[in-house]
Amino acid sequence: MTKRQTTLAFLFFILAVFNVEPLSAREQTTALYLPAGSVEAAALIAPPPPVDSPGFREQMAVVLWMQRTRSPAQVAFVQEPLDLRRFAALLDADLLTVDGIALDRLVDAVIDEVRADYDAVKAQFDLPRPFVVNDAVEPVIEPRPVASYPSGHAIRAIVYARLLAEIFPERKDALIALARQIGYGRVTAGVHYPIDVTAGQTLGDAYADVIVQQPAFRQAVERLRQTR
Repeated sequence: MTKRQTTLAFLFFILAVFNVEPLSAREQTTALYLPAGSVEAAALIAPPPPVDSPGFREQMAVVLWMQRTRSPAQVAFVQEPLDLRRFAALLDADLLTVDGIALDRLVDAVIDEVRADYDAVKAQFDLPRPFVVNDAVEPVIEPRPVASYPSGHAIRAIVYARLLAEIFPERKDALIALARQIGYGRVTAGVHYPIDVTAGQTLGDAYADVIVQQPAFRQAVERLRQTR
């Protein structure tokens, strides 16, 4: 492990140890970053094709093709957890120029609000996962039989990248590119259809467009920038 990798690993150890609060302290009765109704999520994405329709069979065919052609490197990529650590290599030592604990808390709070919104959208469309519909699908990550459409992973990856790009604008292109790869990886992993990912990326951008304009977020980013 290089000196830089050791430093980054230590940073995330500190975040894990000290970013602990009572649940009541982290819960918000009013959304600070994603006001209710600010994104008409279900209206932004088309309904998924019905199971067993020609459009659905096309989606499943892609899932099965990706399963047949995925490489060990692709499997390793999709098995990595989605959190701030996923983007650390792109940010490099820039992470050490901000208050890491404050950054972690900000991103966690935003993601909690985003997740609450898209969970309702998933429940509305209630599309079953590929491995639920077809026994031939072999996921390479833990198969969670919750609704498939849109992909929460794809949404969160875009939101992570967009939030970090507000703090580290010089890294924006690389952050967004990685976020999109993470989304596509959900098909490779056998846990989502392509349409789940594209819809998720659309919603991720829509959520981020609102979040980055909120006074609470702008103030938090300004405080983080002051430590750079």
